[in-house]
Amino acid sequence: MKVLKNWILKCLKEERTDFMNISLEELEKERDYLIKTLSVINSIIDESDESIRDKMNSITEMKRYIWENSGTLDEVEIADGMYNVNVDVEHTNNSINSLQKLRRSLINPYFGRIDFEKDEDIDQIYIGINGIMKDLNFYVFDWRTPIASMFYNYGIGPASYEAPVGSIEGNITLKRQYKIQNGNIERCFNSTLNIDDEYLQEILSKSSSDKMSNIVNTIQREQNEIIRNIVDKYLIVQGIAGSGKTSVALHRIAYLLYKEKNLTSNNVLIFSPNDVFSEYISQVLPELGEDNVLQTTYSDFSKSYIKDFKEIESFTNFIERFYKNNDIDEEKYRVIQFKLSDQFKRLLDKSLCDYKNSIFFTRGISINSTEIDVNELNSLFNSRYGSKPIDDRLEYMSEYICDSANISYKKYGKTIQNKLREYLNKNLSIKDLYSKILMSEDFKNQSGVFKDADVSAGKVLKYEDLISMLYLNFELNGYPSGRNIRHIIIDEAQDYTLLQLSMLKRIFNTASFTILGDINQTINPYYKYEDFNQVNSIFDEKARYIELLKTYRSSEEIIKYTNDILGLNNACSVRKSNEIPVALREVDDTDVIIQLITDISEMKKSGMERIAIITRNNNETLDLYDKLKDKIEDISLVENNKKGGINNTVIMPSYISKGLEFDGVIAYSSKENEYTEKDKHLFYVVCTRAQHSLSVYNGPTLTLKRNNGYAK
Repeated sequence: MKVLKNWILKCLKEERTDFMNISLEELEKERDYLIKTLSVINSIIDESDESIRDKMNSITEMKRYIWENSGTLDEVEIADGMYNVNVDVEHTNNSINSLQKLRRSLINPYFGRIDFEKDEDIDQIYIGINGIMKDLNFYVFDWRTPIASMFYNYGIGPASYEAPVGSIEGNITLKRQYKIQNGNIERCFNSTLNIDDEYLQEILSKSSSDKMSNIVNTIQREQNEIIRNIVDKYLIVQGIAGSGKTSVALHRIAYLLYKEKNLTSNNVLIFSPNDVFSEYISQVLPELGEDNVLQTTYSDFSKSYIKDFKEIESFTNFIERFYKNNDIDEEKYRVIQFKLSDQFKRLLDKSLCDYKNSIFFTRGISINSTEIDVNELNSLFNSRYGSKPIDDRLEYMSEYICDSANISYKKYGKTIQNKLREYLNKNLSIKDLYSKILMSEDFKNQSGVFKDADVSAGKVLKYEDLISMLYLNFELNGYPSGRNIRHIIIDEAQDYTLLQLSMLKRIFNTASFTILGDINQTINPYYKYEDFNQVNSIFDEKARYIELLKTYRSSEEIIKYTNDILGLNNACSVRKSNEIPVALREVDDTDVIIQLITDISEMKKSGMERIAIITRNNNETLDLYDKLKDKIEDISLVENNKKGGINNTVIMPSYISKGLEFDGVIAYSSKENEYTEKDKHLFYVVCTRAQHSLSVYNGPTLTLKRNNGYAK
């Protein structure tokens, strides 16, 4: 007690606020509870270690027994034995995962506590990433339990939570937060629900990391409502830059994995904007004690269904095509814009209908002594199986013909299907069909472009053609089954067209969806939503639409500047002012390297660890990197296919910076390649990556008027 008292007196002398609202007696109790909790965790670990060793020995013995007696055991006995082995292996793997969580809990067993008074009884509820229970006594409650929700939703006073038996009401008499590291209490203080509380500001003021971290100890009420929502199958979240959309989505996954029976990480799929972003978020779920879920980009997902091209252009490379030049070919712009438009989807539907109605067999088929004439084939194709996709029709017809000819479908079915394809008047090539649509008079009249706009030539399928060709393929040949996926996360969804989203909804037709986006961060120059709630049409207006209007990333100074880019006044900064003004620099090419080195040096001297130079396009990125790589020791180049961690000082093009954050950002463009009005959303994305410091090189003059809603 004397040691503890002397240490606290030292803290008071140094004017530290870590323990100032906690009495010595209370701190002693907290220390004792931590010691007790750590002791319980260690005892569970010891028991688990012994149990796992025994089970692994048992598995080894069972495998040896089956191997040594395989000659005397019948097939049923061997199968039964192997089934039991597999069950034991799965159970042991689960035990090992639980043991790993327990070992992590030794470092930081809990981060919060509430005292909940109900019927004159007060329960002390300690809350951590992992629940700790022994002999039916709960020492720490998992943050995802119903009772733990009160920690995020309420301050001192009346509170309630939803339990399986119904709503439980009472009063929170104490709310306390902790910072525990390696089994030691480094900070302990009583708190309220105040969003500007000291601990949250401390978290926000820290340096950023090369990987996104969990926010489990600072989840805010509006975020918690999204995370724990199991009532709405479909959620659409419109959130401003820095509002925590992605963090909320990942914590929502962790909550669903905890809450939903039989849901595993292999049943959840995230659509990410690029590989850099996928790498950036890769440690959040493991930190929360869950396995990483499946991740893909839209282009990578599409590769399984497009066979006519060796390579498919990524969204990032598609955007690069637009921004790499100052001069935009107006006709090329119009044709790409039309290809991505909702109007073009209507033309595709009309063309599909005409195409399907024009398909017929030109001759009958003869197998051995069985003859099926052309009229019967056309009747089977258009009437009996006419409601099915083309591939399915041919498959069913092949089975029908094999049965009629008394031959094995399993052996000859594919051969018959190939023959049926030969006898059709169309070659059923999606590429050929799409090419004819692009060269049609309807396309030219509706797009306003009268020269040929044929499908991508060569080995690379362009992104704007990929979406339409996928749609034609699925509509003609059937949508793949995504029934194994039970929950879909689509991040940066403002850059998806309605057609893209509707195809994903058709494929994963039994899954729940969380759609996250911000129309202010739209970087697709050809397609924009007026209102992000337009996405609700994909879900027959049955989705819940939620807005997040507070940003936790940037300082007040940066938020004010970025609001002016788009004329916003609805972006509210939670982070307090750091009195670092946004630096606006007019820099000639001859001086730019010296100025960049100076700015980066000043940022590092002020304590900023992670700094990004974000250029307008990839050409500028490569040029600057070549000039800086020998002058700045830790600088690294970040490209779309970047794997693994990145250095603290990075340079990257604007369109792969989405979702990332840095202590300091230099938003670079040369005087010959300045951001213009058409680039304002991209410029907004770049500037909102900054947490503490923002320097703008040769930036646009901000003359936009403010509006009361989201930028149009």
